[in-house]
Amino acid sequence: MVNARQLDARKANQLVAFVLVAFAVATAVAGIVAGLLDRPPSWVGCVIFLLSVGVTAVFQMPIGRIPGLPPIGVASGLLAVAVIGENPVLDVGLWVMAYFFSRAWGSRSIWVTAQWTGVAALGAIALVASSRALLAAGLFAPLGLLVGVIAYLVVVVAIEFARERGLWNSDHSFGLSGLSAWRLVTIVGLCWLVSVLVWASSTGVLAFVDGPQEQLQLARDTIPLLVVALVFYAIAKRRQTRDSERRLSGVVDAARALPWDVLQDPKETMVEFAKRAIDATEFEIRRNPPARNEIGTRFSAISNADPQLEPDSIASDDDGVSAEHREDAVEPTEFLVASRRTGGAPFTPEDERALDAIGHIASETARVRGAYDTLLDRVDRDSLTGLPNYNAFQRSLARLNEDRTYASGIAVLFLDLDQFKRLNDTEGHHIGDEVLSTVATRLRASVRPHDFVARVGGDEFVIILTKLQSLAESKAVADHIVANVGAPATLGGREYRPLVSVGLAYSATQETDPQSIVVDADHSMLAIKKSRRQGGPAFESSIGISPHRSSRINEIVAKAIDDGVLNVVYQPIVNTVEDKIWAFESLVRYTHPELGRISTSSLIEKAKGLGRMDLLTKQVIAASLKSAREFRKVVPGITVMTINLEVEQIRDEHVGAFLKDIVPRYPDVSLCLELNERSTKDIDDDLRAQAEHFRELGMLIALDDYGSEASSVGALVRIPMDILKIDRSLVDNLDDTRQREVVRALQGFGDAFDYSTVVEGIETQDAVDVLVGIGVRHAQGFFYGRPVPFAQTMARLKAYGAAGTVSRAVPVARAASAS
Repeated sequence: MVNARQLDARKANQLVAFVLVAFAVATAVAGIVAGLLDRPPSWVGCVIFLLSVGVTAVFQMPIGRIPGLPPIGVASGLLAVAVIGENPVLDVGLWVMAYFFSRAWGSRSIWVTAQWTGVAALGAIALVASSRALLAAGLFAPLGLLVGVIAYLVVVVAIEFARERGLWNSDHSFGLSGLSAWRLVTIVGLCWLVSVLVWASSTGVLAFVDGPQEQLQLARDTIPLLVVALVFYAIAKRRQTRDSERRLSGVVDAARALPWDVLQDPKETMVEFAKRAIDATEFEIRRNPPARNEIGTRFSAISNADPQLEPDSIASDDDGVSAEHREDAVEPTEFLVASRRTGGAPFTPEDERALDAIGHIASETARVRGAYDTLLDRVDRDSLTGLPNYNAFQRSLARLNEDRTYASGIAVLFLDLDQFKRLNDTEGHHIGDEVLSTVATRLRASVRPHDFVARVGGDEFVIILTKLQSLAESKAVADHIVANVGAPATLGGREYRPLVSVGLAYSATQETDPQSIVVDADHSMLAIKKSRRQGGPAFESSIGISPHRSSRINEIVAKAIDDGVLNVVYQPIVNTVEDKIWAFESLVRYTHPELGRISTSSLIEKAKGLGRMDLLTKQVIAASLKSAREFRKVVPGITVMTINLEVEQIRDEHVGAFLKDIVPRYPDVSLCLELNERSTKDIDDDLRAQAEHFRELGMLIALDDYGSEASSVGALVRIPMDILKIDRSLVDNLDDTRQREVVRALQGFGDAFDYSTVVEGIETQDAVDVLVGIGVRHAQGFFYGRPVPFAQTMARLKAYGAAGTVSRAVPVARAASAS
């Protein structure tokens, strides 16, 4: 709702606009009258003057560093004709008319152009009056013209500053910080040079055209005007070409970025690309269409071409539902509206077309994304029970296996309804469908929030239990589910008790092939059904348990380490304040030609069990130091490389002696030893002394995974360190005040003891903003980059340098060419 103050300001702006337009009209009329009363020596000269002003006025230069401040050109320099002429009223009137028609050409708003012409008319009168007075007083003509040009600029800037209520700061507050001093000086200098050229040629000072005065005066008066007009018209066209390139680049960038980031609202992305294409003070998404001095484009995630989605199809005109509510029955049409300050140059039709193109791309993106989400939901969901289907189950199993923390178990329950075919044959398929729907509902109600249920076949269901600590826990959860599913139900007037056979396969750690868990569960379920046929319990549900096997994994891991074929990948650690990479963490990966990728936790676990953990760590250290040296050649500021190991490994008989030998070979690299927090609980004085010795050799010590399960405050003082790494489990919900305060406290602890605190697991810009707000200066996570091999890391550094956020970074090559 508009308050009284805003209403008064709007009325005042309207009054000022009418006054300016009236003054522009009055100035033009006065010029015409003066010309009729005192005819000029040559109407040809007047016509050339009109054309010259009109062409020169095309060139406009913004006076500020922020969008929306008024542009000013060099056409005021041509007012030297009025300064030295015999009929200044005519000359000023002609100048005002030419200025108006020049600015109106190609403009969307004649009214805004007329207001700006009124401001220019006031400035023109100030220029001519002050310069003529000074020249009449005997002042050297170029100085008088300079004073007049400055007077013009002061009048124009002062009026526009007042119209904008002084909001010329970069943050839209009162002040002048948005002005550019060098642009103002440039404009004054250009206008003064033009005016001096016109004065010198018209008075014969330059004498570049010689001959009898009566024959050559017209040439002296007009040739400089034409030269000035042509020069600045060419410059203006070049500027217009750059503006067109900017608009085109914005639209092309929006098209090339398709499909847009699915994690970002398409409206926000649309505004980002609009800012690249259009020079405007403000962009707004709203329900109301653009006003007279604005431009806008429609945005709708639903195509109005579908008659089933038309508002009229939702409710008829006589059903008592208002038109507004009928429109709200579908997603309403919104507008992306661009606006400029009152005194800024009006938008052009090209601006409107570019904005319309970006709005169309955004609408189509949102529409396709909505259709895709709907289709994906249908593809991944069972139509009868509403549960996820087999495809969704496969993806979820892979994700849950990959994302679970170390030593966090999962279990797969393969559940089959016994005697279901007989039920269908005797009672009918409609009863069978009711049974399936009932079982699905009970399964949904029985599992925990973080578990997963799917229907993978006719009478087969699969459940993934997560966050388990033991096989016994998974068996207890399975017993609870089976008891709930087997409760009596009344279907078709008869009582029915579902009978199920369940196979359970438990996995304690990440699996190389999670599908093998499903196979084990299926085999266990089939064994239960077979036992029923061979005389086992036929009238009660049963659960068969299968220990999960990991065939060949030991020999595969041992051979990979012995052959030195493991891959080392690198993830950036970023200064959140400067958005700069200052370190990389090296991590180990291995993909087997047949089995695919072996999870890191499984790889580490097997390496320990096979007695090859030290050999694996040495290989990672050697590869990491070599890579760090190459990274520094591209970005010298990245000097730290971190590697993971357990406290016991820093003893000389493990990796300690190797570190003392290899680290001095890389004096330009700071190696950071990330010691797992769980491994520090049994540290002794020898290990503490070894850590201090490593620090004296230039190595850094980091306490890794602090805040994960079973962390204790004692870990912070057990071992000397330089970096404290906070585990992602402490920042998985930064909307929780308690999490923020814990992180704030740890950051304060680090500041007090001069530790660098690094928060891990950062995946969104919102998380970065929260962390920066509570004082965290270093972070690591997928938001800044996933762990990638050496070649990809080098490619990133060469393309973007030390930039932490690649999506906002300017490529190095482009930045170099721009400089």
